[in-house]
Amino acid sequence: MAESKGQKPPKPPKEKMSPAKKKKLYWAGGILFFLLIILMAMASPIGSIRYGICKVYIELTEPYPREIKLLSAEDGDPVKIYFKKVDPFGVGSVNVIECHFKRDEAGQFINQIAKIDINGKGRAYESEKPSVVNKFNQGISSIIANPPDLTLPNLSLDDVKTYKDNE
Repeated sequence: MAESKGQKPPKPPKEKMSPAKKKKLYWAGGILFFLLIILMAMASPIGSIRYGICKVYIELTEPYPREIKLLSAEDGDPVKIYFKKVDPFGVGSVNVIECHFKRDEAGQFINQIAKIDINGKGRAYESEKPSVVNKFNQGISSIIANPPDLTLPNLSLDDVKTYKDNE
């Protein structure tokens, strides 16, 4: 008459959910999913630290800017940032910078700029020189320790009318 210690009493049978309760749960789940999609659409996209490094490079090497406004960015390989600068005389110009990053032996990116290209190769800029890039690379550890705002600009470059509003 020894009872085995491993046996548990049987579970009571589950009550079936009523169709009205199921319908309410489906609606609640659908509404929550729809709200999640809306929240994701409203959230600003965040770039990588490579985008932040390139952004800081613009801010530190652009000669005498009165204003720099980021228009659009492509956070890939290379990092491309379209920006509008206004010089001390009030003349605005739209520029593009491409930041090419170094890779290690495994092909992974390291946080060192290999090359900078500003507005294509029609003209060589002072901030494209390897000496300027190497000097900037020495301070990248400070940028990583205190990262800049990595929110990507959300202006589409497809519509020319949007440039008018960025004056």
